[in-house]
Amino acid sequence: MIPHKRISLIGLRGAGVVFALIASIWFSISTFLNPMPPYAAYEQDALIALGYLAVFVVVGVLLLLRGFRWLTISAWGMAGLVVLVALKTPHLAVSLLLLTWFLWVSWCIGEALLQRIFTPARIPAGERAVLAVVLGWGVWVVLTFFLGLIGLYHKQLFYGLFSLLALWGIWKYAPRFIRWRPKLIPNSGLAALGLSLLAIVAVGSFLWALAPAVRYDSVSYHLAVPVRYLEAGRMVELPESFQTYFAHYGEMLYLIAFVLGDQPLPGLINFAAGVLLVIQTYYLGKRLANSTVGVVGAVILYSMPIIGIESATTYVDVFVALFVTSALHAAVLWSQGKGDRWLLLVGIFSGLALGTKLTALWLLLPFWGLILVKSHREGKLSLKRLRPFARIAVPIVLLWSPWLIRDWLWTGNPVFPNLNPIFQSAEWFDRNFFVFQPTLKTLQGVLLFPWLGIADSHHYYHEAPGAVLGALPMLSLPWFYGRRSQGRKRWPQRWVLFLASFVAMALLFGFGLNARYLMPLYPLLSVLGALNVVIFGRHLFQWRKSLGAAFLLLGLVYLFSTRLAFTVRWWEIPERYPVQVWLGEETPEQFVDRVLPVFGAFEHLDHQGRFKVLSVGNELRLYTDSEIYGVFFSKEAHQTFHATTADELAQNLRQGGYDYILIYPPEQQHRPDVYTSPALNDDFFTRYTRLEYSQKDVYLYRFSSKE
Repeated sequence: MIPHKRISLIGLRGAGVVFALIASIWFSISTFLNPMPPYAAYEQDALIALGYLAVFVVVGVLLLLRGFRWLTISAWGMAGLVVLVALKTPHLAVSLLLLTWFLWVSWCIGEALLQRIFTPARIPAGERAVLAVVLGWGVWVVLTFFLGLIGLYHKQLFYGLFSLLALWGIWKYAPRFIRWRPKLIPNSGLAALGLSLLAIVAVGSFLWALAPAVRYDSVSYHLAVPVRYLEAGRMVELPESFQTYFAHYGEMLYLIAFVLGDQPLPGLINFAAGVLLVIQTYYLGKRLANSTVGVVGAVILYSMPIIGIESATTYVDVFVALFVTSALHAAVLWSQGKGDRWLLLVGIFSGLALGTKLTALWLLLPFWGLILVKSHREGKLSLKRLRPFARIAVPIVLLWSPWLIRDWLWTGNPVFPNLNPIFQSAEWFDRNFFVFQPTLKTLQGVLLFPWLGIADSHHYYHEAPGAVLGALPMLSLPWFYGRRSQGRKRWPQRWVLFLASFVAMALLFGFGLNARYLMPLYPLLSVLGALNVVIFGRHLFQWRKSLGAAFLLLGLVYLFSTRLAFTVRWWEIPERYPVQVWLGEETPEQFVDRVLPVFGAFEHLDHQGRFKVLSVGNELRLYTDSEIYGVFFSKEAHQTFHATTADELAQNLRQGGYDYILIYPPEQQHRPDVYTSPALNDDFFTRYTRLEYSQKDVYLYRFSSKE
């Protein structure tokens, strides 16, 4: 019997956990029923909600009947069915096979390196396999970078390398796989439940990963830049948009995808990165606590709509999260006495993260500090013994500096266009971009994040109507893990990890309140949230099993609500999910044409030839061979467009060698300060242009230098 005083303390802390779950459920359902503009509600939404509800009811009934074996069989069956249906469509089947090939070769490379560097360390095979795949990806992106510098972006070369490495891997590791006997039906009820829930939440992401890219940054530069590099056969400067300078290690993965095949392979690599991130979270939780915390943490992470969104579409934030989490994973292994060589892996993964996106710097700084403090306390950090510091710093410098040097040579700013008031690159606009400017609003955003991240996540993530962070912002607070329990001494470590995450969030929010850039922190926060859930759940089951069962039911309702919030994010199509693409009833071209209004204009351009286009209200450029100079992201287009008279605009276009003007009025109305020019008037259109295309509110004018 638990003492009454202790029950009161547990209840006070547990109230925070329960409140976080209930608040998330409330706001997720509210967002689903009434998504804020421009996110529409569709008639099909009710059917989707009923479908998810039926699935979770089945899970609940099987739990009640203790049918854990059937839970696992159902999970594998559902996953297998979804993949088999996709395999009947030729281009989807090819992409899935190429993904398998890429993962196999990456694992072989990573495993060989781990065996050579970390032979003394003994860790579970699954944990080691995840680290090996991520390390293999790191090798590929670095190799691809240097091949681009010397002009060796040739499909024959990449196919030759992949084929040789695949055969070498089969020769070297085939005996191990022949002896491998995976346990597909776990005995643990928790493992069966976790696997089932992960399968449920993965379906939506997988379906979107099968669809061609339609999100803004994907079509603007994440995929457009690798395609341009391949066309040129090397890495070349692309002045069409300042976003092209952002293309680093993440885009190297997409370039490999386009070398091996075509869409949806880039999206499937993102999906694979999301799955690897979930597995990393499991092992991180197991290292910091136990396997139960690992399973719950993995489910919490993958159920977050923002994780499902980013792992389903070609944005590089999921790669940053994977590299940062791998660095934290290696740091935990080091801290648990696996050897100082793991610090080398911390540096490698940190360098890959920084080489993917600059935001990783602010997220990693507090954790590097923790490592140095721990080294100092153990007497390892001194002038005579700087080996721990060097093992982190040297790989970071070697892996990050190539991009810094490239961008400095191209623009005069190694982190272009970030911090441009300091570097003063002539390639940039007058306005500032990503300058560290903490304000009162920043402080409010940091302090209110635990609540507003649940109640109004649109405030931190403008790309969705809200409720994309689930209960994590409040669930990960130190409700239970922040106190010593049963004489254990782990709680200070967990409390410090939370504080380091909070500091990292504050640093990043100094550059802007964007929850997407916080993705690398979510795996660790999910583990901390899982600690709260597991500790509280155990107390409830010890006190009264009925309360424990009610808490488990609340968890299932919470997971159901996250599927609703995930669903309404996809406002581009009424059916919410690209089911017709999955079934093979809609071609990639038909899907893109249905979602992107500008696609028809791009096809019109490509039928005529290859041109230079001034784009007003559109920054997308992936689905055309023409050069799209958008006014918002191109200095040249910005200066060309902002003329004062029709004659001056015509002269600017003539000097710039422009052939067409593409106009998308809806975006013009959304950003009138950017897409408005007094020179772009009826007089200009009458004297200097001819309308060639007009569909879906997109207008394409042929420019003539003569009146």
